[in-house]
Amino acid sequence: MSDYFYHGITKKAVIAFGSLFNDIYVARYNSDGSEKERVKVPLSYMSKQKFISRLQQNPDLDNDFYMNLPRMSFEFTSFIYDSSRKLNSFEKTLGYSGDSFKYRYGKVPYNINFILHIFAKNTDDVLQIMEQILPWFGPEYSVNIKMLNPTDVSVDVPFIIQGVSYDEDVEESDFETRKTVSASIEFNCKLYYYGNVTEMDFGATGGTSGFGDNVLIPQGMVGKVLASVYDIDSTTPFETLETGLTGAVSATSFSVTASNQTYLIYGNRTFS
Repeated sequence: MSDYFYHGITKKAVIAFGSLFNDIYVARYNSDGSEKERVKVPLSYMSKQKFISRLQQNPDLDNDFYMNLPRMSFEFTSFIYDSSRKLNSFEKTLGYSGDSFKYRYGKVPYNINFILHIFAKNTDDVLQIMEQILPWFGPEYSVNIKMLNPTDVSVDVPFIIQGVSYDEDVEESDFETRKTVSASIEFNCKLYYYGNVTEMDFGATGGTSGFGDNVLIPQGMVGKVLASVYDIDSTTPFETLETGLTGAVSATSFSVTASNQTYLIYGNRTFS
């Protein structure tokens, strides 16, 4: 823990979550059922309590904040360790970046809870918004995030609906009655947090490295090595190669035919 590192994992998850709901619209209809206009619903990062307090700050019933409903906001509320997804802490993942190999130790699973809040002046607006969200979650929807280069370049992060609540609040004054309709959708995001990424010191391990037709895994990385070779155009694996122990006298090698590889090093496992 003496080496500084920051991968921005939580920040990337927050951005990914917000991007799911930044293109929601509600429609207004004429008396004959034809569409009159379509309004984009603004999205911001704000807690429900702060949102409600802004509605109540101005006693004027025609304040701009209320008149601009419907609106949405979201927040993340908790970090919970997920023991069901625990992996080997000594597992190493090795990736190739530029002209060097870099690796990290095992990732740590945490669940982050998000809440999406929906506010409107009438029930129909809230129902329109919810119907544009719920069908896509069954109850899970995965977002591909560029998480950590070069060991975890592309990671599918699931967002799972945990529950939906609905509420109506009516404020009465001497002049007018104001109604606010709200709904909250709670999501669980399954993340992994990663430690620092270290460049492989080939001199210390006695290993050698190469890239192209012959890739040599450095010595000292004891364990089973899997190499998934991907088709660059379709990004689908077309070949899986296995090597033996990498801690032998000479470095283990295997041939590859593409330039996009992922190397996984599984510690504490024998392979013959």
